[in-house]
Amino acid sequence: MRLFYQLLMILPLALGPQAASAISLTNRDTGDRKLIIIEGDTQNERIVKAGEKLELCEKACVIRMPDGEDYEFDGPETVSLEEGLLFLDAPDEQGKAAR
Repeated sequence: MRLFYQLLMILPLALGPQAASAISLTNRDTGDRKLIIIEGDTQNERIVKAGEKLELCEKACVIRMPDGEDYEFDGPETVSLEEGLLFLDAPDEQGKAAR
């Protein structure tokens, strides 16, 4: 088990810099959701369909919800839309979902 955790820490370094998105977002709601994605000086409105998973933001960005609430992200993170709210998924939950 200890080796597993060591590999888990080393693997990202071995893969080198990635062009991965800063945010992986899944809409777990039964309906579509409208979001505004703000990267630097650019704003884009996105409709996230029910059950859809998106990769957003190449760098730091802000996700603005329809109620005006802003969520700021600055690194690779996994989030979910549930009942119209944005939740940061815990690493433990991500591992359980993949099994």
